[in-house]
Parts: sequence; C-alpha cells; structure tokens
Amino acid sequence: MIKQYKEYLSSQNYSKHTLRAYMGDVEQFYDFIKKYFPEQEIKVDGITKTMFRDFLQHLSEQKDGNRTLARKVISIKGFFSFLIKNNLCSNNPLLTIKIPKYEKNAATFLTEQDMRFVLQIPDKEDALGIRNIAILELLYSTGIRIGELAGLTLQDIDFKQNLIKVMGKRAKMRIVPLGSYAVKALQTYLKIRDTFIKDNAVEEVFVSRNGNPLSSDELRYIVNKYLKVIEKSKNYSPHTLRHTFATHLLNHGADLRSVQELLGHSSLTSTEVYTHTSMQKLKEVYETAHPHGDAK
Repeated sequence: MIKQYKEYLSSQNYSKHTLRAYMGDVEQFYDFIKKYFPEQEIKVDGITKTMFRDFLQHLSEQKDGNRTLARKVISIKGFFSFLIKNNLCSNNPLLTIKIPKYEKNAATFLTEQDMRFVLQIPDKEDALGIRNIAILELLYSTGIRIGELAGLTLQDIDFKQNLIKVMGKRAKMRIVPLGSYAVKALQTYLKIRDTFIKDNAVEEVFVSRNGNPLSSDELRYIVNKYLKVIEKSKNYSPHTLRHTFATHLLNHGADLRSVQELLGHSSLTSTEVYTHTSMQKLKEVYETAHPHGDAK
C-alpha cells in the first residue's frame, strides 16, 4: 500500500524533495507500529487513533518541533485518505486528528540593492554567464519555483504578450507575466542557446554546456553559486528569490491576492508569510505620509 501511495504521489507532480519527505513520514509511522506493536499483525484497518497519538508523543520526546509534527500529520492523513478513496481501507484513524499549530517564520529575502548586485555577477561576455543571467532574472521576475523553471519549455514562452505558462504543483497550470528585464535577458540567451544544443529535440529552455536540460539540482547549484557571494546568513537558497519576488511586490503596493495568484498558492494563508516582511515598509510609509505618523 505504501508503494501504491508513492506511485500516486509521483504522478501528482510533487518535487522529489516533497515526495521524499511525505514518504519518509509514512514509512516512519509504519516502522513505529512495527516496533512498538510487534504482537499485532500490521493491517491498516487495525491502526487506531491511540496508536497515532502514541506516535506523535514519541516524536515530541525526540524534540521534533510543531512544524515537523504538522507535516507528518498531513503526510499520514494523506496516506489514509488515499487508501479510503481507493477502497484499500475502511477506517481513517486520523480523521479527527488536528494539525499542530506552529509559528510561521518570516520569509528570508534579498534587499533590492542585494538583488541588483547578484544580477551583476554573471559574466555578460560569456555564454554560460548570459544563460545564468537569464536564469536569475526569470526567477526574480516571475517568482517561479526551481522545479517549475527546470520544466519550462520553449513553447511555454509568449514574447508577444510577455507571458510564460508555468506547470506548478499537482499539475496546476498558471500564466505569469514577464518583466522587461527578464524578457531582454531571455531573448539574449535564446540567441546563443543553439551553441549548446546537440539535439534539436530538446524543448527545455535552460540547458547545460553539453545541451542537456538542466535538472532542478543543477539549477540550484548555479543559483547558490551567486547567492554565496552576498550570503549574510546560512538561510539563502534559490527559494530566497521566490521570497524576494513576493516581498518586493508587496513593498511596492501589490495586493496579497495578486501575489497569491502569481505564486500559484492554493491558499491565501501560504502567501500571508510575506506580510511580516513587508510590514516594516508599511510602517515607514505610514510614518512618512501621515501627519501624525512620526513616532518621534
């Protein structure tokens, strides 16, 4: 059943990191049942709410935080929902289990000055540098995920309207506008892209020096190389550019719903993490603009 669930998740366009995390949670629960209830034959219909509560208690004793516990509840709830939906199980012991609450950390992002500096690092006279400028500009201009960037094809780009078609999580497609800087960087790169290509059948936009499509891991490596130049903490990652995209939009007056649509978040709650980072900017605007706003 766990193997069947893995096959199902693999078909839902999850990133390999998400897939590994979800499956790791389910397998960890299975191992817990096998270890602490050895006298019972393991059958899904025999698993009870009490067993799962024991599992959560065990994790708490291992010092797992509420964020980790919340993900494990979601992972294992999803497993049982899958079993119920496919008539592989008649009882969902997690039906009334609540997801633990946790405090959401404010998103890590680059200042506009740091972002401009990062975009100046790649060598504009070098073919790989030209490619890498396009990668950075596209991530910053659109806020798309690394996995979405890896899957972007030539057919997904509309230069007439300056839009790209993005295939997001769970095969959900969205349309995202391209800024003028990204358009210019992308057009410059596409003029020299053929110098890498050995197989004209390659449709992915970004390719390696050998003409193969760049994987998500390869794209992460490229982006991290530039972020390390300005790294002021150990929290910068390619996802930082997605956070930067959203934060800069909010700082310049974009509304939360629009940012939600651009990021492809199914819930506004996921987008609200960025309101914390833009609050300081709002305070500055208030203190500057309101007659009685000056805190001094």
